[in-house]
Amino acid sequence: MDNNNQTFSQPEVIQPLQVEMPYQSKAVSLYVQQAYNHFYQGDVEGAIADFNIALCIHPNSAELYTARGNFRKQKLGDRLGAIEDYTQAIFINPDNAFFYFCRSQTYQELGNQEKAIEDYNIGLTLAPEGTMCCLI
Repeated sequence: MDNNNQTFSQPEVIQPLQVEMPYQSKAVSLYVQQAYNHFYQGDVEGAIADFNIALCIHPNSAELYTARGNFRKQKLGDRLGAIEDYTQAIFINPDNAFFYFCRSQTYQELGNQEKAIEDYNIGLTLAPEGTMCCLI
């Protein structure tokens, strides 16, 4: 068999990324779902561990930090932890009004009216026109 006449084309560099991303997103979704399952089974540490694994997969996901912040605040009553997560989300994506509104509400719940108003005002300036009726 003569292999000299065969030509092999190199796959484009972008192809592996197109294949890997759906699997990574699916893995993240599974870890978030598993986090809630752990919580409902009374395993709070397991729930946070699953969120942390999801963040290791997508460390620059502002939405994932916000989801963990919401979980910490709503399910665990950990408002300070939620503030940390919302702050990280804002650091990653400072142009998202929703992240400021989440942090503003949490500051208000903690009694820090000054920071709550500051974040709320930033959120107002960033929110697309006509969307505030959905957020208030």
